[in-house]
Amino acid sequence: MFRPTAARKPDTHRKARETARVLAAQHGIEIERLRGGGFNVWPPHASATGRIHPGVETVDEFDGDHYCNEWDEVLHMVKAYAKHTPTGWEPGK
Repeated sequence: MFRPTAARKPDTHRKARETARVLAAQHGIEIERLRGGGFNVWPPHASATGRIHPGVETVDEFDGDHYCNEWDEVLHMVKAYAKHTPTGWEPGK
């Protein structure tokens, strides 16, 4: 008996996920997927001087609360970190 394939649900978080991943890669931000669901978003690692990049202060407006339930929240946090971090920054540079 022929059964049509089930219609796939639209990926409602695709745009947010793709944008967050690109921004995170450009700014050295870490997105950690958690086993039980959800994510932690970590700011770029600060150097020993406490600065993200020479002349840029370390800013963590989510200090102590890095957890997100969905990709829209992840994107919000990544954008917040990205506005304080130069593009192309990598830890150790």
